[in-house]
Amino acid sequence: MLVVCLAWQMNAASGSVKAAAALAVGLVGAGHRAVIVTAAPPMPGPRLEGVVVEQIDLPVSLPCPPDTLREAISVGAWGLQRQLRSLIERHNADTVLCTDALWGLGRLRMNLPDGVCRVLTVERLPDDRDAIALTQADIVLAPTAAVLDAAHQRGWDTSMWGVLPHALLHEPPEPNPVSVLGRLQSGDLRILSAVGDTSNGIVALLRAARHQGTTVSSCVMRVAAATHYLQSGPAGIVLAETCRRQVDLAAHMSWSGALPWHAVPAWLSGAAIVITPSTGSLGMVALEAMAVGVPVIGYRCGNLPSLIGAAQRERALLTEPQHGPRALLKLARALLASPRAYCEAAQAAYEQSRLFTKGRVTQRFLAAVPARGTLPHDDRTPTHVHAH
Repeated sequence: MLVVCLAWQMNAASGSVKAAAALAVGLVGAGHRAVIVTAAPPMPGPRLEGVVVEQIDLPVSLPCPPDTLREAISVGAWGLQRQLRSLIERHNADTVLCTDALWGLGRLRMNLPDGVCRVLTVERLPDDRDAIALTQADIVLAPTAAVLDAAHQRGWDTSMWGVLPHALLHEPPEPNPVSVLGRLQSGDLRILSAVGDTSNGIVALLRAARHQGTTVSSCVMRVAAATHYLQSGPAGIVLAETCRRQVDLAAHMSWSGALPWHAVPAWLSGAAIVITPSTGSLGMVALEAMAVGVPVIGYRCGNLPSLIGAAQRERALLTEPQHGPRALLKLARALLASPRAYCEAAQAAYEQSRLFTKGRVTQRFLAAVPARGTLPHDDRTPTHVHAH
């Protein structure tokens, strides 16, 4: 299988890039061949065991804004098609997974060889300029039902769409009660968010935490940023610097440096609570926090309610976005004040995270993708998807 993710880099500050890596590793573990296709320059360091990474050429350098990439795909369409077909033939691929309408080349018009399935994952509804990707896919998969709900509200027929959650790349062992109580006594709050996502409330939350004197350790971009960093370029850097200034203004707040992927679970396990203040986050860091038994607090919108599950929602860990960052900090203080409620929330978080292991998610993906040769040869455009 080819996993097309133009922004893919090892240890990139991106939840979606990390999710692509987890699925590729899961496929290898299930006995399949996984090839990640990227246009981002390679990074030094370790590689994913068993996963092949192939570079393709773009008529533009990354990072770049979305409009620049759209133009580059249009101008270089023939060359991109030629490169992808060559990779399909070289690796005898039966599936091409476009990880996004734009950054996964889902919008690229391309006739695949007979029997090759084209899968599109949509973490949020695509821009109208990229919606053609929905009509070109054999299968459309979203990480949570919230994306399907948003599509339905726009009048799109999602009856044949599916849900494929992001998978954990690293799966830590279950935390023991002693470590959970230790975090309650000595852990801090950790605020994480996607730097390039201008819809998130990271600056407002840091400002509120600074004024309230709450102990906070902030690791913003390097752990859980989305691919917006590559898309927005300088804008993402400016937002990171703005967050850093908020942290520097308070003695009780600290800033963590860059973390490689394998170091994230250990860093998160030192937190008492993780707060995700974004209204549009995909929730990868929330999932990773849950995997080490750390309760997650955030807004009741987007993907987060589906991610944390009913057991967590009942524990009053979510608040409405209009209540703002002070409400998030209030929820955190209330949970820290009740050892029993905290331990129950920590255990529930870990149990919920078991739904997102590589093995489980990989099997769901394989069940959703037809076997080679079962796709129709004469019409690759599904009639169940309507993009306006």
